[in-house]
Amino acid sequence: MITIVSGKGAPGATTTLAALAAAWPAPVLLADCDPGGGDLAAGWLGQWVVDGTIRTDLGVLSHATATRHATAGDPATLLDHVQQVPPARHVGLLAGLSAPGQHAAVGTAGWTRLTAALAAFKTATGVPADALVDVGRYSALTPWPLLLAADLVLVAVRPTQRHVLAARPLLAELAERIVPQRLGLAVCATTPAGSREVRAALGREAGVQVAADARAAAVFSDGLDAGALPRRSPLLRNVRRAARRLHGTYHNYTPAELRAPAPPASASVLTGGAR
Repeated sequence: MITIVSGKGAPGATTTLAALAAAWPAPVLLADCDPGGGDLAAGWLGQWVVDGTIRTDLGVLSHATATRHATAGDPATLLDHVQQVPPARHVGLLAGLSAPGQHAAVGTAGWTRLTAALAAFKTATGVPADALVDVGRYSALTPWPLLLAADLVLVAVRPTQRHVLAARPLLAELAERIVPQRLGLAVCATTPAGSREVRAALGREAGVQVAADARAAAVFSDGLDAGALPRRSPLLRNVRRAARRLHGTYHNYTPAELRAPAPPASASVLTGGAR
């Protein structure tokens, strides 16, 4: 399970995660868990929402409602709330909340059940599937169970002073509860030089580096070309390499457990490690 979170502004977290899912080399579950209301379906898959192929009422909220009397997350029940993504049929979508006030209906218990279900999720044919989770902009409502249980937490940032400065306090707060080797960066809309500058400024490894490519980004953020994958774009080439590396590093892990803070470690964010 890989979770992405952002600080102030719009650094491109949702666009990056959608592109990462599209490029993933195996079945993957894309979970829109922004408590302030999700943009994944309305953005990348907007046309499919309009024609009724993708339902916005089926996802995080419907899962929380259906499991409200359960004490733990049953990954089998999650399948009932996952929809196949038409432009990338290896991707399953867990649609997000459609209004900010709906987070109260999920609550900490609902996020905890969902976290357990995501960590052990399998496809209908019994194949273990990785989970890519968008928790949106960090706030008091951020679902911490999804951060604490992740194999990797990525902070989305652009190579600008404004986004770097916004990421610093967020990284410091996350580092109080997440071990260093599980915390990295998703550097969005960047160049190799921009990525180096961001890594140096924030002192973190980049788990994902996304090339600046406005047209391809618009596919995943605004549903350009009906969300069809821009397969030859620099953005997708970048993300495809990252997806293969991340899948190879983390796929074989057992379901995550909550982690306590640990002393600083020198291991790269991409090296992984046994649980």
